[in-house]
Amino acid sequence: MAVIYPELENIQRFKVPPTPGEWDLITYLKDNLDDTYEVFFNPYLDGDRPDIIILKEHCAAFIIEVKDWNLKNYLVAENNKWEIFDGSKSSRKASPHSQAFRYKKNLYDLHLPIVGLARLTNPNFYNLVHCFVYFYNSGEDSIDSLYSPAEEKLNDKRAKLNQRFREKNIDFHAYDKANGYIDRKKHALQRDKSMSFGSDRLALLAKKIKQNSKHVLFDDNVYRDFKRRLSPPEHTLTQGIPINFDKKQLQLTKSKSVKEKIKGVAGCGKTSILAKRAINAHERHKTPVLILTFNITLKNYIRDKISDIQGHRDFSFFEISNYHQFFNSQINNTGKDLADLIDQHGIGKLYSVDVFRDDDVTKYHTILVDEIQDYQPEWVKIVRDSFLSQDGEMILFGDESQNIYQREVVRSPVIAQGFGRWVKMNRSYRTSANSPLNHLFQDFQMEFLVNKYPETEIIDAKPRQLGLRFSLLKYESIPSDGWKEAVFDSIQNYIRGYGLHPNDVVILSSKISVIRQLNEFWTEREKTHCMFETYEELSVCTNHTVDELKRLDEDQISSLINQNKNDIERVRRAKKNHFYANSGLIKFSTIHSYKGLESKIVFYVMFAEDEPEVVYTSITRSSENLVVFDVGSKNICTGFFMQHIK
Repeated sequence: MAVIYPELENIQRFKVPPTPGEWDLITYLKDNLDDTYEVFFNPYLDGDRPDIIILKEHCAAFIIEVKDWNLKNYLVAENNKWEIFDGSKSSRKASPHSQAFRYKKNLYDLHLPIVGLARLTNPNFYNLVHCFVYFYNSGEDSIDSLYSPAEEKLNDKRAKLNQRFREKNIDFHAYDKANGYIDRKKHALQRDKSMSFGSDRLALLAKKIKQNSKHVLFDDNVYRDFKRRLSPPEHTLTQGIPINFDKKQLQLTKSKSVKEKIKGVAGCGKTSILAKRAINAHERHKTPVLILTFNITLKNYIRDKISDIQGHRDFSFFEISNYHQFFNSQINNTGKDLADLIDQHGIGKLYSVDVFRDDDVTKYHTILVDEIQDYQPEWVKIVRDSFLSQDGEMILFGDESQNIYQREVVRSPVIAQGFGRWVKMNRSYRTSANSPLNHLFQDFQMEFLVNKYPETEIIDAKPRQLGLRFSLLKYESIPSDGWKEAVFDSIQNYIRGYGLHPNDVVILSSKISVIRQLNEFWTEREKTHCMFETYEELSVCTNHTVDELKRLDEDQISSLINQNKNDIERVRRAKKNHFYANSGLIKFSTIHSYKGLESKIVFYVMFAEDEPEVVYTSITRSSENLVVFDVGSKNICTGFFMQHIK
């Protein structure tokens, strides 16, 4: 018998019980697959909730979307769009097949680092996951009847097109284009029909699963990647290991049914408070906690914080996502048609429209929102009004000094309406109490940020101590010509001279091109962890060789990126979603992707156009050592660093 996660007895005790179709399928799979198959029911994947995922070690993974629908109420159009009839009217409905494919895409793009990154250079990894749809209340005849009208319409269109071509009423170019469209639509219909199974064809579905033989790419690392992400908790949530919260921090970790907003300086412990409060919230109401960020890379950092406090890696009750990914997941979960919504509202405005107002969506007893300074007011309202349960707990965390996206300062009070007065924290725990970094950060705020953000919290710094030595706090003026070689040589000297461990080092810049070029210097000597596309990955996306790309200037590369925007964005999202701060490697990142994170050693490459918010966010990523490379020495902050870093 197949191994079921969690066990059937646990599934029966779920607060939201399985549908009859889900229960029918999972019990059938248990009895008709052997114990080399692992069946995961309704796994938590940060907002994604696929019905069933099956793993076969060294073989493949299978996603099955289950629908208890009566297909007589549905229509599939010739363009493969679904409609549901409700009395006298019909409405567009996302197909269950598109839901399954979205879950598959998100496994690679969001949830699985090994296969997600491997797929960037080897597309064959995408073939390790297969999708099926199970219609519990339907049989083969119902599925055939669902698709046959659309297939007949396409056949009729093709016959008419061929007739027009024979009569020379259409030229070959137009005929070929129209014929290609019909081919694509027929293929999509046939694909979806072939992956659909009714209750009378469960034996064939099991046979389809079993016929997948050993796959060379589905090795032990890939299997462990899937198993780690899909497995339910092996033990109940515990209080976790002790953490040294001060009195004020400890008070803020207590979970209660309130709406609050908390702001503080960089390093004041906001993420630790958020993690501890999330744990306490689940202990209080025993239901999942939603944690939203703006920066995608913070997801794994928050997981690490929760793990540190718990003493183990169990995230089953914490759905951690950035706002846009959460929004997209909810569209998919509710069965809405994303293309229709984009047509209605436009891609730029869609995320500020509450399209869930009339939907039966999951309500959370606790929602914690990090990086609130980067949110639009409408986003906060959508999350609160559509996803927070009545009398639920919703806490906003932020720091105006890190407003690197230049949100309008005057809108800041609007973002937090209805959440009471700000709870403020000005003690930074990222650095030691007597570190000169605290004075550097405080002086920077006073000179560049206080006038622009009068409500911002100022870092509390102890009086300067005479003779205090610091291991590494440097400022270097770098000429614009030959800056890459100069920065590379200098960092190498620091690494050798101070014996710096690669895992402790991050190299930051506001520009992706800088990160890519510097990373290329290092990859010739050692493995790195780069947050954006390398030349090799850029080569795959643009069909240019690495040597060709290196001969292009940045304007030409930017043009290539724009021409291949979708593929490049897919690479970038995968890199951000699969970023882990403790990879053991030197890290290369833009400050926008590293915001909210920290590192023992920060090398910041500053350019003339970097705004003070970007500079401040960059330097405050350091917990101990900081080197600022000022390329061209024309930044508004150049004089400050010359004066304050001797």
